[in-house]
Amino acid sequence: MDEVKTLPRPAPSAEERFAAVHTACHDTVYRYLARRIIPAHLAEDLTGEVFVIVWSKVLDGAHLEVPYVVAIARNLLRNAYRASAKASRLRAALALTQQRPAIHDPEVALGLAALKEAERELLLLTYWDSFTSEEIAVIFGTSPGAIRVRLHRARKSFAAALESESTQRGPLGKAARP
Repeated sequence: MDEVKTLPRPAPSAEERFAAVHTACHDTVYRYLARRIIPAHLAEDLTGEVFVIVWSKVLDGAHLEVPYVVAIARNLLRNAYRASAKASRLRAALALTQQRPAIHDPEVALGLAALKEAERELLLLTYWDSFTSEEIAVIFGTSPGAIRVRLHRARKSFAAALESESTQRGPLGKAARP
């Protein structure tokens, strides 16, 4: 019986590797940026910049996962904010009032607004973007254990903010009398 010889498959080209990373990450990166930037066209611009960096990393032979690409987006976002201090304060203020996705429950929106930026981002990455502690650890550049501890603290802060909001409003949802 003759054995059929198969030729080894050639390694995927840089273009194929980039296309795979782009397909796997683009929507997640865009949503991550769009929720934090107003107007939305700036999120499109930064998403493009993320994939310029991804392209150079793919050319260098890197194998990129979604959390690593989101970490690139996070760093670019921070750099953009640093470049224009006045614009960053304005964007942060607008982001609190016009978060994407919209938070329809006013108590939840107020609870999130009462949190520190890092706590709010951690809760949004966990519950809006559905990242695991391990993935968030890559994004933040820390250990999964540290993320789990921070997430626990963020949940406690959020619960305290919600409780504070409900006691100020009273049992029927109306503002309590002073």
